[in-house]
Amino acid sequence: MINDLKDFEKFLKICRKQGVTEVSIAGTTVKLGDLPIRSGEPDSDDIPTDELSTEQLMFYHVPNERPS
Repeated sequence: MINDLKDFEKFLKICRKQGVTEVSIAGTTVKLGDLPIRSGEPDSDDIPTDELSTEQLMFYHVPNERPS
């Protein structure tokens, strides 16, 4: 018997593992959709910011000499 949300989550995991796509219990039907597909990109710790890149900082510190 499913008494709480944790039991329901365990039930769904078991269904997925066994390849079950639809379950009917006591007049209630549950249809399991496809699992989300993860992208092949590894997780990155880099967070985009407005900071200048190393190359931009290098050119920022070079004096701008204009011919007179």
